[in-house]
Amino acid sequence: MSANRRIGYLVVTGLVVVALAGGTVALVHRSSAKPAPPVDRDFSAYVGVGNPAGLTSLATLLHHPMTFGTDCFDDRSWSGIDNDLWLINRWQGAGYPMVWCVPMLPVGQETTLAEGATGAYDEHFVHLARTLVAHGMGDSSLRIGWEFNNVAYPWYAAGQAPAFVAYWRHIVTALRSVPGGHFTIVWNPSRSSPSPATTAVGDLESYYPGDRYVDKVGIDVYDQAFLHYPGAEAQFQSIRTLPGGLDWIAGFGAVHRKLVVVPEFGLGRGASAPASGPLTQAGPVSGGDNPLFINDLFTWERAHHVDNLAYWDYGSSSVEYGQNPLTASALREQMARS
Repeated sequence: MSANRRIGYLVVTGLVVVALAGGTVALVHRSSAKPAPPVDRDFSAYVGVGNPAGLTSLATLLHHPMTFGTDCFDDRSWSGIDNDLWLINRWQGAGYPMVWCVPMLPVGQETTLAEGATGAYDEHFVHLARTLVAHGMGDSSLRIGWEFNNVAYPWYAAGQAPAFVAYWRHIVTALRSVPGGHFTIVWNPSRSSPSPATTAVGDLESYYPGDRYVDKVGIDVYDQAFLHYPGAEAQFQSIRTLPGGLDWIAGFGAVHRKLVVVPEFGLGRGASAPASGPLTQAGPVSGGDNPLFINDLFTWERAHHVDNLAYWDYGSSSVEYGQNPLTASALREQMARS
């Protein structure tokens, strides 16, 4: 989903709506205050920028503790990427191990993957590592350049696999150079779709930087389609079986001996048919309030021993304030099975 989440948070909180979510990854650093209680499932949610109270609220709604926090550094400037003290201070002391989305490039600046591949931006990631270590977050999980096959991001990598890989290696080397840093590095495309922008990326494996530079592999999954939604059962079948889907990431993780995570999963946006039935219509279409998507995803993750996952509780995917009640109920039922 969109990287520029701080703007969305400010608008939403201005309306006194602090319920967001969706995003994911690994148990990492646990800060000194109020550690999250141990549970059987590693589960969390994206709950808006700098909003640990919202994570607690969602845990109450779902009757299940959250085992980590997840948030995204500000991609509007280099200082937002490497020194986002406002955001770090919001989470410091909240008691959650942290998973951070780490932008590779800032929005709207003359920066490129090719330039990053020369080492030109290494200093920013050394600075980021020092900042996290200094704030007791040296064991954070880092989703570097998440959804690099999504055209919405400045690090969209279609046709630039060599530069993406070389730049990734520079970033990881810079992060690991800082004493006290024990970061978990997550490689994380989004589920492939038939859209031209996604198709242009081609073989996702060509963007893999190598086992030395990755600790876990993941995929973001939404109940989303364009022009035609085939119905809930057929949609999940395609999410699972098509190239660049759930089964692909499970197989890829097995080959590379990496744990698999689902950093973001959630409902889609756009029009939907009753009971998540088939719908053909211009623009984005989805299954709407779709408990089958939730149940099928949890069935799949249990079968494939997913390390952790996180729900996207924002916008059309939110289950707070009475929105998407069928999905909220399905999430509670799945959490009860943990």
